[in-house]
Amino acid sequence: MTTAIHRRVAALQAGADPTFIARLASGWAVLGDPQVLPGYCLLLPDPVVPTLNDLPAPARQRFLGDMAALGDAVLAATGALRINYSLFGNLEPALHAHVIPRYAHEPDELRTAHPWAYDWTRAAAFDLVTHAALRDRLREALPAAGAAGPLAVTGRIHHLDLTVSELAGATAFYDGVLPLLGFARIGDAPEGPLWAGETVEIGLQAARGAAPHDRHAPGLHHLAFAAATRAAVDGAHAELLRRGVTILDPPDHYPQYCEGYYAFFFEGPDGVKLEYAFTPNWPA
Repeated sequence: MTTAIHRRVAALQAGADPTFIARLASGWAVLGDPQVLPGYCLLLPDPVVPTLNDLPAPARQRFLGDMAALGDAVLAATGALRINYSLFGNLEPALHAHVIPRYAHEPDELRTAHPWAYDWTRAAAFDLVTHAALRDRLREALPAAGAAGPLAVTGRIHHLDLTVSELAGATAFYDGVLPLLGFARIGDAPEGPLWAGETVEIGLQAARGAAPHDRHAPGLHHLAFAAATRAAVDGAHAELLRRGVTILDPPDHYPQYCEGYYAFFFEGPDGVKLEYAFTPNWPA
């Protein structure tokens, strides 16, 4: 699904959205259009997901933390009394947070009402010249508010695409497994479905040939997912057993890799070997 939020994030990625304030760890801070109240901002996730609950737990915490930090920056830049926060997604079914300052000088009949009591069609449209100084104050206030900058992009894998012989069946398999491992389904790419983890995306594409997967041939040997705890490894193993997934090796210690390495191995579509591993102090 493509929404206005998807299109706006794409414009931000291309450097083509004049409302841009800052790139944060969870997404994009932008000025609202219209400026129904001076300093009204939005936080847009990147990658876009349908709802807050579709984000893996660490990404969810980053988004909420960035939302509060953006509110702190709006308070500092505008002198507002308080911030109203809202996440709806009814009209645009994609996660986005409204960060709306409230002021002592608002009309009596609106001061304690929700922001949608205002006539948004008569609010001041965003204008780069008019709002450049406000944007700059917000940029300056964000670091002091504790907003995290974007995650480092060097030394990280951005995404992995797996080719599968039967796309619908493989999609159903990974739709059941990947949420157990901390991944959330996001908008599909033209080639196939995508799931987002904390620092990497997993995608599927339909194979053009029918040769069986051989992990000992050149190419992918196996794909390992990181677990937060040993208990998470045990829990995922028990759930996959319950679902009838082929377990190649049950949970065990592998000290030959590092002290405390604890993992199990299972089989995905087309015989791809998958692993769920806990290692203390990873990444170093």
